[in-house]
Amino acid sequence: MKTIALVSTVGGAGKTTVTAALAVLLARRGRPVAAADLDPQNMLGAHLGLDTFARAGLGHAMAGQGEPWHGNTWRNADGVLFAPHGETTLAERTAYEARLAQEPHWLVDALARIDFPARGVALLDTARFPSQQAAQAVRAADLVLCVTPPDPAGCATLARCFPSLRETGALVKVVVNRLNPARDMQRDALVLLRAAVGDALELAHRVHFDAAMPESLARGEWLFDEAPHSQASHDLHGLANWIDAWLDGTLDVGMAVDSEHTR
Repeated sequence: MKTIALVSTVGGAGKTTVTAALAVLLARRGRPVAAADLDPQNMLGAHLGLDTFARAGLGHAMAGQGEPWHGNTWRNADGVLFAPHGETTLAERTAYEARLAQEPHWLVDALARIDFPARGVALLDTARFPSQQAAQAVRAADLVLCVTPPDPAGCATLARCFPSLRETGALVKVVVNRLNPARDMQRDALVLLRAAVGDALELAHRVHFDAAMPESLARGEWLFDEAPHSQASHDLHGLANWIDAWLDGTLDVGMAVDSEHTR
């Protein structure tokens, strides 16, 4: 099983939405998928079909209250096995952040306990980088996807944090989310980001802005089901295709995302 960490260096990047969408698209391609929520916002479960915010989850396991997966996992309609973060207090988060600092391989060891097929993949939705949760996820990852909005603040923050992300030894790629090519400011910000991150920023690793995305999520649906021919749907399928090929070892990691998507 390979592990993919999705990180962001600013809030509101759409990291959780991208994580959930990729989990579903990879599962629909026949890939065994596990998704873990390491973000105290506890939103991944809502994206994957839970009607209410999960009360218990990985946050409590990280705080030493039980095993990581026992009794804390769910499987959604698309077959994605996922573990929510759970609702935690400030004191609980303080406790588990201290524990994660003392046990830097806690997540690596926890993932090793999942009985998953070799061709399976674990997707990790993390708290904002840098954080103890994100550090654990990046340390456990074979691939790190940095999700960033194409604005000056997001690009500048990612450029500053990028060297420490690459120190992990994992393959690191940038996913530009909510891209609007008509905005000059976004194009200028991406030029600056490319200068900082080099080949990690491939223009094909992008998801265009679509106002229908939050409306679809509010209805409990996916944009790629409701509007399969939209540009954002096309982008998400393309990214899922790239990841699927990377997982199989059939893709040159420098290649752009395939422009054709499969259903």
